[in-house]
Amino acid sequence: MFMKASSRSLKSLSANFRRNQWLKWGIRNRLAFGALLLMAAFVVRAAEKFSLPSEGSGFKSGPGAELATAQCMLCHSADYVSTQPRLSREVWKTTVLKMRDKYGAPLPEDKVEALVDYLVKTYGAEMPK
Repeated sequence: MFMKASSRSLKSLSANFRRNQWLKWGIRNRLAFGALLLMAAFVVRAAEKFSLPSEGSGFKSGPGAELATAQCMLCHSADYVSTQPRLSREVWKTTVLKMRDKYGAPLPEDKVEALVDYLVKTYGAEMPK
């Protein structure tokens, strides 16, 4: 008799446990779905607020513009160069060498002077006023 009551109690407990587990999973799923909807709403709002800036026009034309486009725009835009103050030849050369030696720009040694000439004459101290 004791075994039958115990067996029935275990079945009852087991059924209650399964039902409670189902309810818990239901609540968790509902909370997860609500959180997902909330995150999606934030993403949609963020997409509405932010847009990427337009791409710059590139380097000014002249002898060496192709070299500057090929070498400098691997890492940054032409706007980065055009917003610099009118730098001297020495400063431009130091900058070009720094980009090559410290930051790994793939500029061959024989192209350094040509690039510096272009930068100085187009964006630097030797730029026509």
